[in-house]
Amino acid sequence: MKTSRYLPILIFIFWAPLASGQHYLAVKDGDKTRIVVAARGTEPLVQNGGKLEVVHATSFALAEGGEYLPLYVAVRHPRVMTSSATLNYTGDVNKEFHLNCELETAYSLENVFLVIFLNQTGEKSIFLWEVGRLEPRHPTQVSVVVPMQMNNEPGNYQLYLFSGGRELFHTMMPIGLMDAALNRMVRERIKDVQNSPVTPILGPAPEYPAALSKKGIEGSATLSFTIDTNGSVSDPAVVEASQPEFGEAALAVIRQWRFLPRVKNGQPVRARAEMPFMFSAPKEK
Repeated sequence: MKTSRYLPILIFIFWAPLASGQHYLAVKDGDKTRIVVAARGTEPLVQNGGKLEVVHATSFALAEGGEYLPLYVAVRHPRVMTSSATLNYTGDVNKEFHLNCELETAYSLENVFLVIFLNQTGEKSIFLWEVGRLEPRHPTQVSVVVPMQMNNEPGNYQLYLFSGGRELFHTMMPIGLMDAALNRMVRERIKDVQNSPVTPILGPAPEYPAALSKKGIEGSATLSFTIDTNGSVSDPAVVEASQPEFGEAALAVIRQWRFLPRVKNGQPVRARAEMPFMFSAPKEK
């Protein structure tokens, strides 16, 4: 399990009006604003002449622009808490924000890093942490401890995931934000198309059923479902499953998938489709 402690970095914010566009992490480098494309520990890396170099940042910004990387990461078993110690004369000390989770994806991803944005009683701060490489279907444990300057008062946080500087879709994103971004992506991809079949854009791999974990069974499940004109999934059903639990696991995630709809004579139309899901026993940790 990877663990890291951070120094707090204050955020400066400039928001573009693209509510469904991706975020990117910007860093102040002298009088220049640079885009962060990777991380080394808690230090941002930027591109310079085709090479990665460290920028010793004092402030970051989350901005919007461009399109999400059409890849999906499952954030499994997230556990979030705050902690502090109380002294009689100085009050709360050692104030910390804790995030523990497991990242899993169906893709091979390089230069992955996460950003935690804390907003507590009007004070905002942002933290960067290197994840590194994610291997397909290989869960990666993440444990982050972030020191806070604020008291343990009500607030909120947001998690962002990036690969090579492009923002990734993940399961802890606000649902409305993800839907808006995907609707926009679908419209852009089919606006000049006359005829095309249903094509998947992205979606999460199903979790291996806990009930079968001790048996180590491999298998598959095939689902049938309707692709609506915006590429979303409705009316899913199990066509076949080598184990009933595999069918249930596939059903649990299929509505999170998004497709390019079938296009006929320049117009998107509803269509029925089938898709198989393969299940391999998880590796021992």
